[in-house]
Amino acid sequence: MKGDFTRDTFDPGKHFRRVLMQQGRVQLDADWNEQAAILLHYLQSLAVDLIGPHAGPHGEVGFKIQPGGSGDKGFVIGPGRYYVQGILCENEAKLDANHQPIPLGYYDQADYQGAPKLPDPPYLVYLDVWERHLTYIQEPEIREVALGGPDTATRAKIVWQVKAMAGVGGCPEGDKWTSLVNQWQPQNRGMLKAGTKDFEVDDSTEPCNVPPESKYRGAENQLYRVEIHTGGPAGKATFKWSRENGSVVFPILKLGGEDATLEHLGRDERFSLHEGDWVEIVGDGITLRGEAHPLLQVKSIDRDRLTVTLEVPAGVNLPVYDETSTSHPLLRRWDHKGLDPTLGYPKMADDGALVLEEDNWLLLEDGIQIYFESAAEGKPHSYLTGDYWLIPARTDTG
Repeated sequence: MKGDFTRDTFDPGKHFRRVLMQQGRVQLDADWNEQAAILLHYLQSLAVDLIGPHAGPHGEVGFKIQPGGSGDKGFVIGPGRYYVQGILCENEAKLDANHQPIPLGYYDQADYQGAPKLPDPPYLVYLDVWERHLTYIQEPEIREVALGGPDTATRAKIVWQVKAMAGVGGCPEGDKWTSLVNQWQPQNRGMLKAGTKDFEVDDSTEPCNVPPESKYRGAENQLYRVEIHTGGPAGKATFKWSRENGSVVFPILKLGGEDATLEHLGRDERFSLHEGDWVEIVGDGITLRGEAHPLLQVKSIDRDRLTVTLEVPAGVNLPVYDETSTSHPLLRRWDHKGLDPTLGYPKMADDGALVLEEDNWLLLEDGIQIYFESAAEGKPHSYLTGDYWLIPARTDTG
């Protein structure tokens, strides 16, 4: 969820039942969001306990897979409802002018743009379900035009995608199914610690006083986001970070070659773009395919024309967008930079992100440092693109 949030406070281990607002108190987005998370956790857990890990309504199970019929549809996905880990997936039936159902083919899925060509049979057909964060850029109707432009709340959408996996025949059960699930979503995904850098203390310093250098030294409260860019084991995997939870974005009006025309350049200097910043071009297609967006560096900025020139690495082909594009393209800013590794900063990787090293404290900025813990022997971590951690940094406490 790359939103402008205070922090994410939901912790299922605390067993909170509800959030209780008090009169005359400051209202925070974190409290409201935690209430929604508590309720969702309850409902999804209840559904799993009653229904099981995956099932549908008795006698009217949705997502029935049938032969493709006419046209190049691959196969047809039947309408109805289905639950995956307690999450409700709905495939609403669409009717033509004669009120006859319109078959939904594999290649027609709205949330699986650019679905790969189906493999030769036998292959396994399965339902992949995840949650996507949407802002007014992807869903313009979220924004109340009567307010004159500012955005308010965002939305989280259930994305379901019917996919196919080659070389798997029949219906896998038991250990075989567990092995497949672990292949798609490995359990051993990596752990991260965060803290503030400890500096050397000389003899003149009182031993009971914490040095002012060993604390968060930023001027603003931040919600840092550390996100895996290229997946893989430690050493091959890379990561990027943002001090604003990845929420600093700029809608793209036009993109051709290295030049991008933006809707705006941010509301102030803090939320703007600068030469040398690392950015990624985000569109619906690549997001829904779960791929990493190529990282690019800002070469120059024309603030009068709202145009940004990007440094595009060799071999990277950028999409072309104009005012008629329906992919909701945007430029997302990341805040990592290539700094001196001998001072404790991460090394830069070839993909524009940072090299992920385990068992080593890595500096971000302003005293914030992170530590990727190594896994147990024989069970290396499998970092996946998009996995992330949130670190709330506060000026009052350091």
